[in-house]
Amino acid sequence: MHCNICGGTEFEAYRGRPDERCTQCGSKARHRIALEVYEKLLFPLAGKGAKLLHLAPEKFLYPLLKERFGSGYVTADASPERYPHAEPVKLFLPQGFSIFAAGEFDAIIHNHVLEHIPGHYKDHLAGFVNWLKPGGLMILSVPGPYMERQTEEGGEHLSSDSERLEKFLQEDHLKCFGADFVETLRNWPGGSLLPDGISDDQRAELSVRPGKAPFFVWQRDAE
Repeated sequence: MHCNICGGTEFEAYRGRPDERCTQCGSKARHRIALEVYEKLLFPLAGKGAKLLHLAPEKFLYPLLKERFGSGYVTADASPERYPHAEPVKLFLPQGFSIFAAGEFDAIIHNHVLEHIPGHYKDHLAGFVNWLKPGGLMILSVPGPYMERQTEEGGEHLSSDSERLEKFLQEDHLKCFGADFVETLRNWPGGSLLPDGISDDQRAELSVRPGKAPFFVWQRDAE
């Protein structure tokens, strides 16, 4: 096993998940899978003047993306102070869906972001899709999704962190995604859901359990 971000070969348990976190750089499973997916599907866009939006820009991935996309790389978050390495634009969603123009980006990436946005996730997906150019890619991940249940929302209406923890499995989560989330992406009009292209053997090599850290790649139809 190895970490494709830093080359480390030792991993430790994290939140009850064995061999989840790289002891050298601190990356978790989703960060390592993200890089694998980006190398296959996102990096080929670099060098072509592509414009990329990265929400909640992880410190593990930021240098690699900045190096490839240069001035076309835009970062954003509701709490920019959490990401001083990336100097992101302040973007509070859903109110901020008017901050960028329609069709502004060739690609949008966000990992474990949707569950933090108040409101209905379908409205948020519509906002992201609106920002994509024809043929553009949205690459995302969410906790789970938990295929034995349906998506539940409304965490912003609960009065305490303990209630959110009980219902959504983490104090700052406002949603818990289920099987219908996958179907929503698969049937979203104007584009197609593509496979992430990462096999369980590749996951094992990156110290990721079979089937875990799934990524969703949605491509807008070309005009």
